[in-house]
Amino acid sequence: MPNTSLEAGGVLLRRSKGGFAMSRHSLRATFVLVVALVLLVPAPAGAQTTARTATPEEKAAAIVRPSVVYIEQYWTAWVRVPRASRLFFTGYVNGGDPFQWATRCSGFVVNPTGYVVTAGHCVDVGEEGARETALEYAVAWLVQDGWAFRRDAGFWLNEAHLMWGVEGREKGSPADLEVWVQRGVAAGGLKTGEAFPARVLDYQPWSQGDAALLKIEQADLPAILVAPSAEIGIGTPILSVGYPGSTDMVTDSSFEPTFKDGQINAQKTREGGLLPVYEMSAALSGGMSGGPTVNLDGDVVGVNSFNINGETEAFNFITPSSLVSEMMAHNGVANELGPIDEAYRAGLDAFYTGDYRTAITKFEEVLALSPTHQQAQEFKVEATKLAATTPKPAEKPAGTNGGGFPAWAMAAIGVGAVVLILLLVLATRRRRPAPVSATVVAMPAQPVLERPTAEELPKAVGFQPSATGVGPTGVAPEPKAEASMPTVAGARETEVERGQPRFCSSCGHSLKADARFCPSCGHHTGV
Repeated sequence: MPNTSLEAGGVLLRRSKGGFAMSRHSLRATFVLVVALVLLVPAPAGAQTTARTATPEEKAAAIVRPSVVYIEQYWTAWVRVPRASRLFFTGYVNGGDPFQWATRCSGFVVNPTGYVVTAGHCVDVGEEGARETALEYAVAWLVQDGWAFRRDAGFWLNEAHLMWGVEGREKGSPADLEVWVQRGVAAGGLKTGEAFPARVLDYQPWSQGDAALLKIEQADLPAILVAPSAEIGIGTPILSVGYPGSTDMVTDSSFEPTFKDGQINAQKTREGGLLPVYEMSAALSGGMSGGPTVNLDGDVVGVNSFNINGETEAFNFITPSSLVSEMMAHNGVANELGPIDEAYRAGLDAFYTGDYRTAITKFEEVLALSPTHQQAQEFKVEATKLAATTPKPAEKPAGTNGGGFPAWAMAAIGVGAVVLILLLVLATRRRRPAPVSATVVAMPAQPVLERPTAEELPKAVGFQPSATGVGPTGVAPEPKAEASMPTVAGARETEVERGQPRFCSSCGHSLKADARFCPSCGHHTGV
């Protein structure tokens, strides 16, 4: 059957016994056309996808930061030496004046209505807290004033714990404590702080758990969630947050807390197995007590508690979240988020996925409820800058797919692309010759030519070097009868007749001398 060709969509196809086949040039053109059609399909107009890169630690810090507070404690205590003391001094030390000092800690809001958690030792007025500090001041005063020898300070301190009195303004009361909770805010674009007086609702001294619950008379405060203890395991990545006092010695004071990363190293107990405690690798320093240690979801796993004196490595301990949950439940306090927190977290989600315009809207909701929310102001400013450099999604016209492109045109392009891909697949498949049909087709009679004589052969087949070394003007040996093939009158000589190497005209694959079809692409060789 003679070869035929046709034009299909601008692509040249040749017909042979195996079907239609594309040339390499046509395959390349088809591929380029399909890719071009795919690239022409517009992306749907939706949320922006150029998200600002952020680490899990950065995201967790952004969640936690608004709920972290700075706490200051002001103490006042009178120390009285009873007559039963072996010291040659009785009455109130320090000339009858009280000892006064201040301490600082960190904390975090667990309920928007003003409930704050910190470490128990930060507000402990008992034997492990303010009483011990006041007695140390009293013994130091007695040594300095000449009532005791320095070498005997330890002895007098032991007696003081047993029988000396530590009082507040009212006789017989514990040391007076004034607590202020402060949080960073932004007013008029300037970072500042606002402080609120706090009441101590409940606390556990260090030996009983080291947690405390405070109350300030404020509403709509940013809060944080406490993680269930079952979700905390060895190796959990964490961030410890707080206000280290030592940094104020080398930097300007601010309401920006420090975030120390690490992981949970061990779950242990103390006080004879009564109290659970987590050992962690995050560094802690003075002032960070009471701050939250959170996982990378921003949930509290513990309260910063204590370290080991003299230990140079990051070897610190936190009060587990389970004890915090128990204290809140005991005092009827629910750990929950408020509308401000929901809007703020939604804004963060949008911000970190690159949807800056949605983020701006959410941060504006936060600022409508809490105009001094520092983090919402900062993120809104940054989101506004990023949104200005990101193209705004196009409006969706009627009858389009959301990208401003007609739906019918999209469908036509899709169908055309599918058809071209199918043609490409069919054309590049390896084909075997189609089975011969049983139908007999009458072929036109072909002229039968007589075999040329030896003298006529060079003229009939053209120049062909002889295997016997005969030169260009010599006469080639007479071919064997079985190798001779009749040719159609007027047909050009073939590679088989010349004994030359043969290659497929469609794909260029090397062919055997008698191959009728290309073993690579199935193209009919014409033999």
